[in-house]
Parts: sequence; structure tokens; C-alpha cells
Amino acid sequence: MTIASRAESANDYVRRHSTHPLISRRKAADIARAAVRLAALLGIDPVHVHPDRRWSYLSLPLAPLTLHASDPDDPQQVYTFSYSDPFYLLGPCPVCEATVPLAEIRSLADLGVFFADGLAPLPDNGILPSSYPDEFDRNPSHSSTCPFWDSEE
Repeated sequence: MTIASRAESANDYVRRHSTHPLISRRKAADIARAAVRLAALLGIDPVHVHPDRRWSYLSLPLAPLTLHASDPDDPQQVYTFSYSDPFYLLGPCPVCEATVPLAEIRSLADLGVFFADGLAPLPDNGILPSSYPDEFDRNPSHSSTCPFWDSEE
């Protein structure tokens, strides 16, 4: 796929997804641009990236956008990302299984590091390995019994 055809596809995606009956045109365009940005980061066509259609997060201005990216070669393989800036790969907490940020993704290489190294084991001393993003233990999705749950949230 040429650069020009990728740019046309991205523009078409933003244009088609910049309106939605439940949200403002500006918010819809922002969501479409975030989807295009993730697609570009992953090197895939934007048609393989879909925002979470639960619009309840829009009432919370600080809640990150959730995007689902399907693998063009295996559509059953879907990766979930949150976006505030940067993107975060979401997955189950190794302790409580809540969906939380597992890796900060600023480039495709960051995702490659995660796939190559996997999740570092969590030590019993409660100190988070440096390979986990700060957002891992700041995420309010952890269960109340999880040692990474922050009761201050």
C-alpha cells in the first residue's frame, strides 16, 4: 500500500466517522483521528481499528478512549488499547485479572518488546517491575482485593 493510498484511507476513515448521533461532531472526529493514529502506529489500515462503542466514558472527561485493533491476517486476534497519550496495551492484571494497562506503546517496537518479553513476574515485595507502566498501579479497574488497587481513586 502506497503512502498516498494510506493517507487517502486515513482521510476517508476520519471523514466517515466524524459524525455520530450520540456525540458531538468534534468528539467524533477526535475519536476517528485517534483510531487512525493507532492504525498508523500498528502499520494497519484504519478499518481494522474500532473505538469502544460504550459512550458512557464520554461523560467522564478524563477517562481514556478504548480502541480495539484486529490483526488483518487473523481477524479473530484483537488487541485492546487505551488512549490518552500515549497508547497503552490493555490486558488482565496478573493478580486480579481486571483489564488494566500492561505496556506503554509509543511505537510498534514497544509492542514488539512486550510480545518478545511478556509480562514480568510481580514480586511479593509489592514493588512493581520497571517494565510495567505507571498507569498499571494507578488504574481504578483493579479489584479491591488486589494489592495494586488504589483506594484513593
